[in-house]
Amino acid sequence: MRNIVALAALTIIVGISGTSPATAAGAVAIGIAPRGVQQGYASGYRVNAPDIATAKAGALGACRREQANVSGTASNSGSRAAQANCEVVTTFVKKCYAQAIDPKDGTPGAGWAVADTQQQAEDEALARCRSTAGADRRAFCKVFDRVCDRGGE
Repeated sequence: MRNIVALAALTIIVGISGTSPATAAGAVAIGIAPRGVQQGYASGYRVNAPDIATAKAGALGACRREQANVSGTASNSGSRAAQANCEVVTTFVKKCYAQAIDPKDGTPGAGWAVADTQQQAEDEALARCRSTAGADRRAFCKVFDRVCDRGGE
């Protein structure tokens, strides 16, 4: 009888602890203009959100919000077209995000990644940017965004 009571108490404790802690979550949203990245690119992310739904909403909001181009020039119709196409491309918990872009307006270099470590995310984002930038612009790709989701730690 004593074992049954102890087992029941343990089951209740495990059940409560398994559902009560908040898990931080992250999401990434990307928007690309209809004729490609060189015509417009928008992005947004959210980390350490209380849940996936909140992370998605935050990433979409950030992606759709007017933002200056990475070169510092004002946004143009291409950027607005990209913002209109924003969609969540991934969600994650306890991972790192990085985005790399060729800062020259009108160039196709852009890449993002989510990985276990910040360095892995940056390396993968740079590789993706370089693969889309073209031979004459590969060296210009730079990491502009980097952040890790603490995942409730």
